[in-house]
Amino acid sequence: MIPNNNFSVLPWYGSLDQQNARKWWLFGKVYPLYCRAGYILPFQLIIPHTSNTYAFRNAYLYDANTNAQLANITQGLQDSGLTKKDFPVLNYDVIVYPGTLSVGEDFDNGRYYIRADAADGQVYYSEVFTVINQSAPYLKIRWWDEEDFTMDAGTIVYTSPIFENELYLQADLAKPEYPFEEEGDTRDGYFYPIKQISEKRYKFSFLASEYLLDVMRFIRLSDHVVVEYRGQQYSVDNFLITPEWQAEGDVAVVQAEFDTATVAKKLGLGYIKALRGDFNDDFNDDFDNR
Repeated sequence: MIPNNNFSVLPWYGSLDQQNARKWWLFGKVYPLYCRAGYILPFQLIIPHTSNTYAFRNAYLYDANTNAQLANITQGLQDSGLTKKDFPVLNYDVIVYPGTLSVGEDFDNGRYYIRADAADGQVYYSEVFTVINQSAPYLKIRWWDEEDFTMDAGTIVYTSPIFENELYLQADLAKPEYPFEEEGDTRDGYFYPIKQISEKRYKFSFLASEYLLDVMRFIRLSDHVVVEYRGQQYSVDNFLITPEWQAEGDVAVVQAEFDTATVAKKLGLGYIKALRGDFNDDFNDDFDNR
């Protein structure tokens, strides 16, 4: 794992001290990473390559407030899709958990983390996540690619198994904006549009820690992005986040915006007709006969 280069909605660390709230400048403040009750967020963890076939030998759920061990969830993770995809040529493996099925445990609202003994023999700790019983009021973002995304720092697996990122944010969509672009030509005091494009753009804001911004930067690079909010589903064309770190440096206020599949484009017929007036009759006849 490369420090400060998180690929996963639910990050993993080599020690408890690396959890976000345990950094000295955060003074124990936990910014919620929301998770549906009975489920674990989708995650991926890159480990050194190993011949072991399992992903986690053991996985335990802990109370993040008391550090008390609550349950062994190894079987629940395995039954709900936990697997390991090997990349021996690259000398690493990726532990993948799709997070689409329940782990079979009843979680009360609260803060938790997971301690796991992984296939490479190391112990890993998840980021603290906050369980919620009702996910409907939250803004949900899903994103995925058509094929695995391999870069210098590692691989994000999207095939075998099929994987989608899933993130819940406490945010509200603002009223949409309608950006407008046009290109044209001014002739004899009149403006003739050549091309006009009308779009519809939504914005929202939220608080985010560094690990969350790390993984959200991949949304814009993804083949498919879907935003769900209060029963509405938006197919996203473009997605952009603009973080502004607060004075303490512990959290950023993030402005996010996305365009939906509502682009309307028109080529200016009036401009073409205006051009015709400048040409000779033979050219106009040729143009009409195309």
